[in-house]
Amino acid sequence: MKQWIFVGLLMLLLGCSDETVLSQEKAPLVVQTFTVIKQNSNEKYEFPAVVSAVKNVELRFEVAGRLIATDLIKGKKVSKGQVLAQIDPAPYERKVKDREVRHEVATNDLKRIEALYKKGGVSHSDFDNAKSLYETTLLDLNNAKQDLSYTQISAPFDGFVSDRYIENNSYVQVGSSIATIQDRSLLYFSFDVPERIMTLNSGNKDVTASARVIGLDDQVYKIHYVEHEAIPDPITQTYNVTFAIDNAQETSLIPGSRAMVTVQNSKSRNLVTVVPISAVVGSAETGFAVWIYNQDKSIVNKREVQVNGMLSKFAVVSRGLTEGEKVISAGTTYMREGLAVREYKAEK
Repeated sequence: MKQWIFVGLLMLLLGCSDETVLSQEKAPLVVQTFTVIKQNSNEKYEFPAVVSAVKNVELRFEVAGRLIATDLIKGKKVSKGQVLAQIDPAPYERKVKDREVRHEVATNDLKRIEALYKKGGVSHSDFDNAKSLYETTLLDLNNAKQDLSYTQISAPFDGFVSDRYIENNSYVQVGSSIATIQDRSLLYFSFDVPERIMTLNSGNKDVTASARVIGLDDQVYKIHYVEHEAIPDPITQTYNVTFAIDNAQETSLIPGSRAMVTVQNSKSRNLVTVVPISAVVGSAETGFAVWIYNQDKSIVNKREVQVNGMLSKFAVVSRGLTEGEKVISAGTTYMREGLAVREYKAEK
């Protein structure tokens, strides 16, 4: 009799243990939720930026020689057409003189042979040879004159000397850089934008932007969009974006300055539906969605939404959500359709 009682108690305990394990396996996942709200649509967000010139051109000689004159003072403003450097032209002037003499001889020979040819005094091949020599010496003369013109370098545009790599009386090789000229007629503000922000704002050009140099907060400049990289940095997963300021020469901005760029929606103030960026899954190509917390059934359901941009740390949703609904705001990669969950409640 005692044996039967022991067996019964053992089976009862094992049964309770199995039910406990089964209960633990079916325990709903605790999730963090966010209640959908509305916010003003013209909130701002800022990015650190670097100021750069619209164009940097390296100056190079196309002929070799000894440098005899320069006007390349770092930071100096230069005008388009201004002579900035010159190599000794004497060897090239002698070459031009030599080619002029050769061409003059060939010209006189051609005239003489052409006159004889018309009278039948020379053959057609002699006449062709004279013409060929004339054309060859003319080409040599033009090349010599061009090389002589290459002994001077002039400023290609109004700008500033940003760097110099060679000093007077140095011997310059063909193609060697001697200086860099900056075009500051337009200044760029370049900054990195996270991939998620770029995706959520894809195609949104209805923004206004301004910039201020760090340390000069009272000077604010209006800037406009220029371009952005189409491929993100493989390490930081950010896109480099460029804005620009017109009439840059009228400002005290210089390339290399550190600045803060402020970007905001340019539309008039209105309320928009927002959720945390972490609540949104998908992409602009595949479409966006959120996981809705069903409070009656304590499960989650996936719902497609239309995302129109960013406001600070929030995604702007124009379709698919209503104010007051709850979405899963963390751990969205663990969600699946109909998953039983339990809303996290902070202890008070």
